[in-house]
Amino acid sequence: MKTSENRSRRIKKEMREGKTNAQARKIKKYNEKSDESSHVDLAPMVDIALLLLMFFMVTTSFNKPNVFLMGLPKESAASKPVPVDPDFVMTIQIAKSGNVYIHRGLEGPSNVPKRVPFEQIEKQVQAIREQVLNDPKNTKRSEVVTVVKIHKESLYDSMINALDEVFRGGVQKWATTEMKPEEMAKIDELDRSAGGAQSK
Repeated sequence: MKTSENRSRRIKKEMREGKTNAQARKIKKYNEKSDESSHVDLAPMVDIALLLLMFFMVTTSFNKPNVFLMGLPKESAASKPVPVDPDFVMTIQIAKSGNVYIHRGLEGPSNVPKRVPFEQIEKQVQAIREQVLNDPKNTKRSEVVTVVKIHKESLYDSMINALDEVFRGGVQKWATTEMKPEEMAKIDELDRSAGGAQSK
């Protein structure tokens, strides 16, 4: 008697809650399933990642290294050194501080290298190049020969930045060399007298 009463009370209670026996069983089964740990299959994501990687590797164009193009003379047993008029030579010296000094012709007491601010290097190179091309002695209209001398303690960036400006000035014949000890001493002295502030 008590069992049937308890059962009827439970059914009435479930009915009051809006649940039938079938619904209660479904809820119980759902709760049991939801307790299980969820699992995500990552295999398709790995395939997609590899496909995207291959796509970008095939379609991307990599940066080409930027290098200076140098026209080297062909080796020949009969080749002889060609004399160059000192007035047709422009010397660019890069100090330890990064400052740039430019002069035309042979260096001397009356022809001292002058410090050129970084933003005026191109203009100064163009001016000296025009002077050489328009020189009455330059009957063959030869290009100015540019010698770039670099202090051994100068930064690599200083050299590259200065050379960029020199090439923008239209220089076609050029060579780089390390300064001699006496040249380094002179340029250090000029740099100290100029204040030694870096041009860029």
